[in-house]
Amino acid sequence: MLIKKTCAIILLLHLTCLSLVKSQSTTIKGVINDTINKQQLANTSISLLRATDSVLVTFTRSAASGSFQLKNITAGKYITMITMPSYANYFDKIEVDGKTELDLGTISMTLKSRLLEEVFVKQTIAAIRIKGDTVEFKADSFKVRAGASVEEMLRKLPGLQVDKDGNITAQGTKVEKVLVDGEEFFGDDPTMATKNLQADAIDKVQVFDKKSDQAAFSGIDDGTKIKTINLTMKDDKKKGYFGKIELAAGPENRWNNNVMLNQFKTKKKLSVYGIMSSTGKTGLNWEERDKFGASSSMEYNADGGYFYSSGGGDEFDSYGSFYGEGIPTSWSAGTHYSNKYNGDKQTLNGSYRYNKLNTEGGGTTLTQSILPENQFFTLEQRESFTTKQRHSANGTFEWQIDSFTSVKVVTNGYVGDSRSSSTFDSETRNAENLPLNNSKRFTSSFANNGSFNSNALIRKRFKKPGRTISLTLDQQFRQNENEGSLFSVNRFFNETNGNLKYVDTVDQQKLNDVLNTGYFSRIAYTEPVAKNVFVELGAGIRVSNSEAKRLSYDKSFSGKYDVLNDTFSNHYNFNVITQSGGMTWRYNGKKLTVSGGGDLALTDLKQKDELNDTLIKYNFKNIFPRGNVAYKFNSNSRVSLTYNGNTRQPTIEQIQPIADNLNPLNIAIGNPALQQEFRHSFNLNFNSYKVLQQRGFNVYSSYNFISNAISISETTNTTGNSIGQRVYQYVNLNGNYSGYGGGGYNMKFKKADLNMSIGFNLNINHNNSIINGKPNVTDNNSYALNLNLYKFKEKKFDISYYTDVRFNTSTSSINRSVVTEFFTQNHNLGINVTLPYKLEINSNIEARLSERTSTFDQNNNFYLWNAHIGRKLFKNDKGLIKIQAFDILDQNRGYSRTINSNIIRENTFQSLSRYFMLSFVLNFNKTPGAVQGK
Repeated sequence: MLIKKTCAIILLLHLTCLSLVKSQSTTIKGVINDTINKQQLANTSISLLRATDSVLVTFTRSAASGSFQLKNITAGKYITMITMPSYANYFDKIEVDGKTELDLGTISMTLKSRLLEEVFVKQTIAAIRIKGDTVEFKADSFKVRAGASVEEMLRKLPGLQVDKDGNITAQGTKVEKVLVDGEEFFGDDPTMATKNLQADAIDKVQVFDKKSDQAAFSGIDDGTKIKTINLTMKDDKKKGYFGKIELAAGPENRWNNNVMLNQFKTKKKLSVYGIMSSTGKTGLNWEERDKFGASSSMEYNADGGYFYSSGGGDEFDSYGSFYGEGIPTSWSAGTHYSNKYNGDKQTLNGSYRYNKLNTEGGGTTLTQSILPENQFFTLEQRESFTTKQRHSANGTFEWQIDSFTSVKVVTNGYVGDSRSSSTFDSETRNAENLPLNNSKRFTSSFANNGSFNSNALIRKRFKKPGRTISLTLDQQFRQNENEGSLFSVNRFFNETNGNLKYVDTVDQQKLNDVLNTGYFSRIAYTEPVAKNVFVELGAGIRVSNSEAKRLSYDKSFSGKYDVLNDTFSNHYNFNVITQSGGMTWRYNGKKLTVSGGGDLALTDLKQKDELNDTLIKYNFKNIFPRGNVAYKFNSNSRVSLTYNGNTRQPTIEQIQPIADNLNPLNIAIGNPALQQEFRHSFNLNFNSYKVLQQRGFNVYSSYNFISNAISISETTNTTGNSIGQRVYQYVNLNGNYSGYGGGGYNMKFKKADLNMSIGFNLNINHNNSIINGKPNVTDNNSYALNLNLYKFKEKKFDISYYTDVRFNTSTSSINRSVVTEFFTQNHNLGINVTLPYKLEINSNIEARLSERTSTFDQNNNFYLWNAHIGRKLFKNDKGLIKIQAFDILDQNRGYSRTINSNIIRENTFQSLSRYFMLSFVLNFNKTPGAVQGK
């Protein structure tokens, strides 16, 4: 019923603002300069030809500044032709929408003599092309082995780096979106394209900064950009099908089977995939945390965000491989469909995925708790089994009703369940090595969870350029129902002689239900007020409701769990209504972009304790300032500085007035008096990349300081019956700040044909807390250097080396005599050699080194060596049979060391160890004009 009402509202609002108007002409502009001397070229001839028949539409010549304008151009497809004596002719296909001014940016002309020299010596001119702010690579100009994936090809492109986890960095900035022919592929899932599409299916790779939907619509740069790669497919690959099959099995029940099939027919795309694996392959994604509903907190500002309960990611969040604890067995499948209708005015894009994961394993955690006068050390051992499954889907529908009006609807959601059981055995000792407590604990749970989110964006552009109006409607729903049990026996000892003095037993049933709903609407209006100056007015309202039931039942004499425990039970509601309005001014110059403004928000919060029938209300007035300054030196060099102010509301788990005893030695108590915090964020970025020289430089930094920060107040009992027990809650404190920064330089040694990148980064965290009633300041800092080398020789070998060396330090003011300092190192060497008779050898060695400390004195260094030997099969090497070896040295183990306030933890856990498999891989295709691979 809710969905029907929402759709009715969207349709009614659309019909209200819909009007039929004629299409409008626009202007094409740009600047012509010289590639070598970077000088503006005057009197250059710029002609515009109709794409259908090459008929001349109009022409002009560049001014003394090199700039030009072609006015009154109607919507359609054209060819730009730019000519200048002694310079090579420039041709480019463009499309004019008849709505917004088209800026071609700086167009660089190359001397004919220079062009001939470059083609003869390097043959790279045709491989790389700069069009405005887009760097375009011709895929076939970068040779890769037969059957290679797009990811392998991206490693060859200058200015792009792909790490071992598939994360892509382009010109110093992380790539957040990968499109196929301008559309999302399996939703917002980058590696579905890079890991599973074949390189020989790609015509061009385009790298650019994608503007926000609102900026692309209004033509007003709002400073929001994400680095994006668009893969344009070859025309002959858009008709027919292609795919990949991998079958692998080995001793000790190890197997890894994958299949993916892609069918393309002009504008229609259909893809399916399936995975069955006992080697850790759970999915095909980088970062699915937000899509799958795990969120650690919620940040409020006038433009976005909802109230969420706290939580974390799960194993489905990991791309490609399993990085959690234990030995996994996984099943995954999905399908994707996209098409365009009605002359490309309507676009449908959607996908469905199923994931199931079983995990069995255990581990050990050593914890150092730094207290004002002493230290406690806790050693915990655990075993666990978890099974979880999830059905998820997403869809996007876009409708360009006319040249002025459009509608976009996006939906996504999932349903799933999980079962788990865990056993914990822990002991806490003091600095004199006397026992303080020990605990044996068993927990089990069964949970159902689900989420449904939708967004509708209705946009209308008027005849006057820059005048627009848009309406956004958001809805979000998330629910988690959990039924579990807790049985724990806790023994406490005398701190002076180690004698037993108290035993506590907990035997409870737990029922935890959390429901979050949110609704948001916002209207925005833009108006040009002067040349290159625009103003945007906006207003919105947000309603967020959270309900949490935490019920604990003790066992009665009848043997049933039917006695409600008031100490650990509560039913709580948290409701927030935020009304906001504001103004932003923007100046969009040729090189300089400046924006500034903010919003005023009025927030009403209501907290209702249903069991105790108490009500608490708060009212807040917040100002959300924001600003952005960006300067573009040229098409490949720019600097930007941004500032944003926003609030973060406490989660319902943080404020719910109840003690959580799921771990009886670490009890959390809610704080209903907890208030929102305000965060000030500054970001500075500089990027410069020279394509033809294949070298680039980037610097980035971020600084945040928080007023009224949500921090921790904790008490660890140092005397009494429950010695070593930790009780904590969240409180508001001032003085917290954090920051990070870094940079990198990448280049190519052309004579050696060697690519190199070097970089550095640092992180600082200054956090306030209260420990046993005393104020505490913890400083956690890390400093790192990294180096990456890569060399490729076609049909012979490729070799890569990566290293990262990091220094970590931590101090707490409550006990400055305890200083934690240690180095960590990561080294990775990969070699792939092609031998005669279609043989290939691959070897990858990774070293993970962690320096010992006085507390964490175990050797946690290990070397992971993976290798395979294979032979290519069939015509054009479309098949491959290989023998794989994982963890040849049998040293792989899970390990992490974390620092949080006054607590330092070292965690080791069971993970996949040495195994061998026989694998068969087949790449197949059937497309007109393509070479068959069978």
